[in-house]
Amino acid sequence: MKHLLITKLFLFISIHATTQEKPNILWLVCEDQSLFFPQYGDSLAKTPNINQLSNEGIVYDNFYAVSPVCAPSRSSIITGMYPTTIGTQHMRAYKKIENNKNNISYPSYSASPNKKVQFFTEILRLNGYYCTNNSKEDYNMLMSPLAWDESSRTAHWKNRKKNQPFFAVFNFSSTHESKIWGNERQHSKEEISKVKLPPFYPNNDAIKNDFVTNYKNIERLDSLIGKIIIQLKQDNLYNNTIIFFYSDHGGPFPRYKRSIYDTGIKCPLIIKWNKKPNKKRNNQMISFIDLAPTVLDLSDCNTPDNIEGISFYNQNKRKYIYAATDRFDEYTDKRRCIRSDSFKLILNCDTSSPIMKPVKYRKKMATMKLLDSLHLENKLNMSMNDWYNSFKNKYELYDIINDPNELYNLFGNKKYDTVFNELKQELFSWKESSDFGDMNELEMIDKMLNHGMKHVLNEPELETIQNGFKIKSNNLNSSVGWRKMGAEKWEIYNGNIIEPGNNFETIIFKPGYEILHKSYFKNK
Repeated sequence: MKHLLITKLFLFISIHATTQEKPNILWLVCEDQSLFFPQYGDSLAKTPNINQLSNEGIVYDNFYAVSPVCAPSRSSIITGMYPTTIGTQHMRAYKKIENNKNNISYPSYSASPNKKVQFFTEILRLNGYYCTNNSKEDYNMLMSPLAWDESSRTAHWKNRKKNQPFFAVFNFSSTHESKIWGNERQHSKEEISKVKLPPFYPNNDAIKNDFVTNYKNIERLDSLIGKIIIQLKQDNLYNNTIIFFYSDHGGPFPRYKRSIYDTGIKCPLIIKWNKKPNKKRNNQMISFIDLAPTVLDLSDCNTPDNIEGISFYNQNKRKYIYAATDRFDEYTDKRRCIRSDSFKLILNCDTSSPIMKPVKYRKKMATMKLLDSLHLENKLNMSMNDWYNSFKNKYELYDIINDPNELYNLFGNKKYDTVFNELKQELFSWKESSDFGDMNELEMIDKMLNHGMKHVLNEPELETIQNGFKIKSNNLNSSVGWRKMGAEKWEIYNGNIIEPGNNFETIIFKPGYEILHKSYFKNK
């Protein structure tokens, strides 16, 4: 009997000694969506799985993208830096595969920041997390080969070691702008009649039909999210997994996507924490650049000083939201904005062209075709006519509380001079601190492409130590990795001795530089 008790005690200690201590973190990321969800007062899409997350978590009411298009926004998510700081603000600046389908005349270039820039998942991996991305990257820059344990359509937390904490990202394209015309069909009169359009749109059934399509796309998204949640529960991981649901920028429609108005940058965010929250809603200001430091905070990792974001985990330190628009595929519209909890100031850097840009890709949408035709017939309301105007005011000031759709420009109203001057000062302070925010893109390209010369990394040094090696990068602000020859995955070098066996290779990564591989053969 005594022997049996000792055996049970040993088993209990062994099991609990290997119990995972750090939480798992899961991101469920949809594309091109504003607040078209029941949690934000729009009940036309049936979303039982997203509803479950909100019922068990917190709905965040003030979550903002730094850009109203995906590639610049995703660059800020993965680095915790503003695109205008690291040089990723122009949509489709970097392309993995060269093509001209968007009629872009600029050469492809990867950002070469002045400051240290690191994909934050490298830090998670260095601290024991298994990091997976399934599967969209689109960071508008060359991806770090050290960022993910897996980045593919089959990437999954299931491939980690036993009790290893994971950070997993699942990206869903079912709500992308292209799905509006890709899934286009004529919906029923009953469905169309339920749609309430924003006040800047004409009350038109063709536009409402596109909105119904978007709601249907959201329902497909919800079904896919449900499958991930079921898998988590089947793996007994649901309770110890913090789940983020959010969109990569605002909605798919004109004056939403590519727009610096709230319709383009204000996004849904729902977080199911691993503990029951005290409150169901949160109205603090949160920017995309705050995601990286928040995850590092949650995982008990040190946040690098260079990261511009602020963790919002158990704290509320953000006073302003900043965002920028620049080139959208083949057209540029340089605008900057600052937003407090009550007011928003927009700076239009080019006042001699319309806000509306005839982006070829968007012209496939029925809503866009209709707006164009109504504009030609002079049948749009004042707000949409302003969108098409051949000029724009240098400044736009909006009372967000009383005018959430940003219809009435208060710039020039003496009553708001104090608000305007305060926001202007803060906006220019931010703008001037952004390394590439005021730089012409052609100048940027010349700098990024090193005036026609390649950015070359120095070769690393290898120091032989008993039973292993130490690696010296010889490159400022770079990431270093290694692996045994023939292995698929790079390990991140943590400064300690590595024992790689006979043949191995190292890798050095720095944004904007050619990746450097170096092979070593011990028996030669």
